[in-house]
Amino acid sequence: MSELSKAIAASCARDAVQGEDGWFSQTFVFPLEFQGFLGHFPGRPILPAMVQMMAAAHVASCWLGAMPDVRGVKQARFLTPVAPGMPMTVHARPQGPNAAEVRVMAGGHPVATFTLIF
Repeated sequence: MSELSKAIAASCARDAVQGEDGWFSQTFVFPLEFQGFLGHFPGRPILPAMVQMMAAAHVASCWLGAMPDVRGVKQARFLTPVAPGMPMTVHARPQGPNAAEVRVMAGGHPVATFTLIF
């Protein structure tokens, strides 16, 4: 597991839970010291889209049993920046054996939607 993957896992505010609707949800809080903020962007740090996708893969590992190898992303829309310390909840559900539908929320607002391909 990469250092970035370990840092993302360490940023989980709680364990993933599965709702009755089939969605798995997990909340992450990335402090200002989180390595993903370095250089992205000086003076106004925001969480990179790649970190949001890696957090979604972390959630998908709940039903896959292991961290998936992400092979692609479809229909990605990044709507709102995530600042340091802002709780971010990733909702993901299986879309067949090799994909996950993902919705990311923070501060009561949609942050991103995308499909991860494994």
